[in-house]
Amino acid sequence: MRANIGLMEILFPIFDLVFDFWPVALVTSVLGARRHFLRVALAMWAFFGVMRAILLFNPTPIKQSLLIPEPQSTGWFLVVGAVLGLVQLGLIARDALRAPGGRFSHVATVDDLLKLSPRAFEEMVTELYRAYGHDAKRTGSLGDHGVDIRVRAANGEKWVVQCKRWRTPVGEPVVRDFYGMMQHEKADKGAIVAVRGFTPQARDWAQGKPIILYDGNEFLKAWKRAVKPAKPKKAETAPAKGAARPSPAPTRAADPPLCPNCGVPMVLRVASRGEHQGKPFYGCPNYPRCREVVPIPDGAD
Repeated sequence: MRANIGLMEILFPIFDLVFDFWPVALVTSVLGARRHFLRVALAMWAFFGVMRAILLFNPTPIKQSLLIPEPQSTGWFLVVGAVLGLVQLGLIARDALRAPGGRFSHVATVDDLLKLSPRAFEEMVTELYRAYGHDAKRTGSLGDHGVDIRVRAANGEKWVVQCKRWRTPVGEPVVRDFYGMMQHEKADKGAIVAVRGFTPQARDWAQGKPIILYDGNEFLKAWKRAVKPAKPKKAETAPAKGAARPSPAPTRAADPPLCPNCGVPMVLRVASRGEHQGKPFYGCPNYPRCREVVPIPDGAD
């Protein structure tokens, strides 16, 4: 017992002196951390927090601080800790909202899409492209030239996306104007996501052009594939890398690859005619607008 008391009598003045320099240690650690500076700051604050908690058992009051007088020093220390904690909680909440399906888990039908605000709908489409491994950014309403989302695809191409949360089908004039905007933006491909779909004339006009038209149901199918629970898989068959670089031909047991043209998961199909009749392959769900296929090697499980 006497030994413990003697040890604490030695530690109290040491902690008392070291705690004075918590602002210097905190700032120095943050400036020296190239990455994860918030985690470093929280760890350093926790270290000094333990030290200050031990000093509560010191029967001798803390002497005058060398930097910030007491009790202001302890008060500012607690304020800084509260700010760091709130920032960390905010980042955790942001990451949770950005996770595929996070803030849009209630959206399951076309009617649910119509209930979203225009901005929320654009953010949902943006999250879908991110979930498939692309770098997507919502442009906002000013100076966008008709572009709602700009996408740097995993394969390096530049894509532009327009979102139409309309209650009526999108007509041919909109698609024509969008194609002109694609030329202005020098985009490799473009996509229009329209909740209520497109008129037959609009779909006919888009034939043969690098434009993908998604109606509400097609969008929701792609969304459900993106937010489904991840399955263990080998690194070389990860969907996020499928469009970025060639990978070994997938087997039927693997997750479907991304269409290199549209960037969406492909669908397992079986050839009904021709020399490959009866053989399985992956085809783009946007067929016949997109005719990309990925063969499955013979003997794959």
